[in-house]
Amino acid sequence: MTVQSLPKKHHYIPQFYLRGFSTDKEHLYVLDKLAQKDSKFRYQTAESIAFQKHFYTYKTKENKQGTLENLFSQIEGRAAEIIRKVERKQDLDDQDRNDFSLFLSFLWIRVPHSKKEFERATQELYAKIARKSVAITPKQNLKSFFQKRSKKLTDKEIDDLVDFAINEKRSRINVAVPQGYWIKQMLLLGVDISPALEITDWEFRIAEKPFAFITSDNPFLLIPSRPVHPFEDVGLLTPGAKKIVPITAKICLVMHEPQKNPKIVYTNADKSFFQKINNWIVKHSERFVYSADKGKVEKMIKSNNELLKPAPKRFVVGSP
Repeated sequence: MTVQSLPKKHHYIPQFYLRGFSTDKEHLYVLDKLAQKDSKFRYQTAESIAFQKHFYTYKTKENKQGTLENLFSQIEGRAAEIIRKVERKQDLDDQDRNDFSLFLSFLWIRVPHSKKEFERATQELYAKIARKSVAITPKQNLKSFFQKRSKKLTDKEIDDLVDFAINEKRSRINVAVPQGYWIKQMLLLGVDISPALEITDWEFRIAEKPFAFITSDNPFLLIPSRPVHPFEDVGLLTPGAKKIVPITAKICLVMHEPQKNPKIVYTNADKSFFQKINNWIVKHSERFVYSADKGKVEKMIKSNNELLKPAPKRFVVGSP
């Protein structure tokens, strides 16, 4: 594929997946959490939403451009087949579970919210390491460093320089995260996450209402079973944490605890369940919410304006 023919619009939420939340398999109401009050909703096609230009573009070792669009297209094709089986409440074999776990893991890690959180966590980590390395460097080593560059600093000047370097109130450290680094780490994480999803019990909750569930630009929910301390992290294998993904407007997947022989069950999704899931979807969305029913989302944000706040952080960076 030549550079000229590489696709520019990269859909971070698959179009086939979005169509599963549409009444006509094409259009959706889009809530923009950052828009002004009178323009928060738009009615758009699946092709025209949930994309960024060159979002998955990278450069090879030969300095040629490439994208992940073909890779994701293959993963999504298999996922679409499996969702059709789920809609018919058919049994899923081991290969289905394996392939769908990979689709789910990338649905979690390939979106803008994950990229932003990865970049933020990487920047925080490298900044902490930089400040820590200055703090533990002997004063004499710092003096020698500047003497070799024809600069003689007093002990007081060295102390002030160290304080400037380690004091977050006095200095700021900017760390640029290259696109290629994020692409590489995203691919590695996506593959690593998949087995953790595959070994859990899967419960497909199916609603009788045709358009019960909504989705968003960050549809993979990781919900702890208890209140979480601000400096505590929640992982995919945290005991009690639920992994929840709306699959279509009628079906929601709940992934429970890891098991030696994980099971798949189909259960009913009542009104209280899908209302709770939809509230979480809006709360955890990065910016956009997608729904077949505009009134449903309007009612939600009108009754709880807190849902329009930024999505919660995923990753916590401790002291190195």
